[in-house]
Amino acid sequence: MISLRQLEFAVAVAEEGGFTAAAQRCNTVQSALSHQIARVEQELGARLFVRGARRVRPTAAGEVFLHNARQTLAAAQRLHDEMALALGNVRGRINLGQISSLNKVHVPALLARFHQAHPHVDVHLRTGMSEVMLQDVAEGRLHAALVGVGPQQALPEQRLLLHEEGLSLVVSARHPLAARRRVALAELDDAPMASLSAGSGVRGITDAAFARAGLRQRLQYEVTHAELLRQLVAENLGVAIVPDSMAAAMADVAVIALKQRFRFLTYAIWGPDPTPAARAFIALLREHAGASARG
Repeated sequence: MISLRQLEFAVAVAEEGGFTAAAQRCNTVQSALSHQIARVEQELGARLFVRGARRVRPTAAGEVFLHNARQTLAAAQRLHDEMALALGNVRGRINLGQISSLNKVHVPALLARFHQAHPHVDVHLRTGMSEVMLQDVAEGRLHAALVGVGPQQALPEQRLLLHEEGLSLVVSARHPLAARRRVALAELDDAPMASLSAGSGVRGITDAAFARAGLRQRLQYEVTHAELLRQLVAENLGVAIVPDSMAAAMADVAVIALKQRFRFLTYAIWGPDPTPAARAFIALLREHAGASARG
């Protein structure tokens, strides 16, 4: 019978790309880990890994094994987490994602409250593009994510609207448009632009808007972080279209309203079967959303 520990060893080898790194991750010696992998291969009658010049790679049989190993390990962890909840404790790991342009939800403060209420939950957070995080939630790599999208974006049923706002144009104080109060999208045809990278919610909105209007969106600077975007605009290297809250937080730029109205929506999304830790975090988000609506 294959043990959970052996499953952990195999997954570690695949994710670390080698036996030495996997042994370090699993707090064991390489010889012991290699011996356990060999025992699994002998029991299954199939080779799980092939050693390359630089990395260890799973075989075709190994890929099948690893897929099921991860599911088994997740189920075992879920059992422990649900039993802890039955005894009044929220435990386990939660993988969270958020967009870098998030301004209306103070995630560090939320995580501090979450940690105070549930100190035994192992919290992991990363930033990313909305498109990628939607996929990561759908495939179980993230338990929950805070994404920014346009109204046309398909979303999972498990979602909570946190904030809605428009989009603004930001330009350098030296730009010819800086003194304007309102600008039409057509005036940006073929203008040098800076933007968040493809996959972000804002890019999805602007790409579609320029295409519908038959305009050229000349993207010369595509970045993943709001501060770098601000610096590029402030140096008069390009103009940018960003959420209203991001524009309001930018220093040394001029903020101009757009004649066309756009809707940028910030949602919390999560999978169809959230873990106890994910359910606790979602409850905190609902509380935050309710307080924001009352405020």
